[in-house]
Amino acid sequence: MKPVPSAEVQLAFLSKIQRLFDEGEFVATYKYALLIAIAEIAVECGSDSGDALHIPIFDIAVKYVELYWRQVQPYKSNQSLDAEVLIQNKGKQAAIPNQVARLQELYPTLAQAKRSRQWHSITKEVAKVIQKMPLWKLQTLRGQKVPFLYKEELINGGIELFPGAAFCLRQFNGFILGLARSAWVSHVRSNPLNRNMVGDSNDLDAFMFSVDRGSIAAVRGLLTDLQKGVCFYCQKKISNVGAIDHFIPWSRYPRDIAQNFVLAHDRCNSDKSDMLASCRHLANWRERNELYKIELVAFSNSNIISDESTSIGVARWAYGRAHASLSQVWVELGVTENLGDTYLQILA
Repeated sequence: MKPVPSAEVQLAFLSKIQRLFDEGEFVATYKYALLIAIAEIAVECGSDSGDALHIPIFDIAVKYVELYWRQVQPYKSNQSLDAEVLIQNKGKQAAIPNQVARLQELYPTLAQAKRSRQWHSITKEVAKVIQKMPLWKLQTLRGQKVPFLYKEELINGGIELFPGAAFCLRQFNGFILGLARSAWVSHVRSNPLNRNMVGDSNDLDAFMFSVDRGSIAAVRGLLTDLQKGVCFYCQKKISNVGAIDHFIPWSRYPRDIAQNFVLAHDRCNSDKSDMLASCRHLANWRERNELYKIELVAFSNSNIISDESTSIGVARWAYGRAHASLSQVWVELGVTENLGDTYLQILA
């Protein structure tokens, strides 16, 4: 196991990330998607060491389909009369959104698409485009190759992040994702081909990246059944509809995974806010997901994906970051405590 990068190396990494946005050329939105994909996979599959990380191109392609899935749906701002699909390229629509749109015409939800016979073949086509275009251009800054994320060669069907790169992507994940998403929205907004439909609307970011409220509302009934109508945290009866809570807060990892949802009292949900829950709740969460493993697959009737291994990987990352920063965790209304190392055994 390689040691984690020094503070100086981490700062140098962040400097190159900033250069990527300042000096990189973004004709289409592919590079933003690539950076987001790599950063998310580093969280889900990496470790808190300085080790290199191998990422298959197919796994990156899966991320692309997930990222563009919502964005190929027609967008209508309050300033436009008609709903139209956002253009992701300075010229005609980019190839990958067209591939995703083809899949979406056949299957109304992402989960259904992932179970289909066409999923593998279309995702492989997306992988070919990634390998041909953004993969070898992301690390080109003003015409100069500056490899700092991964080696610029294909290794066993994928790329290999340099030692320390995965650690930095995990360490600064929120910052990097925030930059990439903001730049992506700005790119789409500034595209003359989108001007008529976007205008000065302020809901573009929400459309492109926010939580899919429709899909979340659709799983309320299942959560109510699994929890027998009681709050996940305080175990008391929910008299109203309750709140759908991301167990690992959306603010820390903005992705909808079935295993990450719980039903809670509005007050519990509001008081927990963006904090991680205590190890007592973490243990109950792991037990719930194991006990209702089969039932949770029912979430896959929507655009919410059921992925237990990813949810555990994200939890290890989130609790690891909190432990390293001596963060408090939420216990109950008005009560927090220091996070001990018990989470390691729970998430083993």
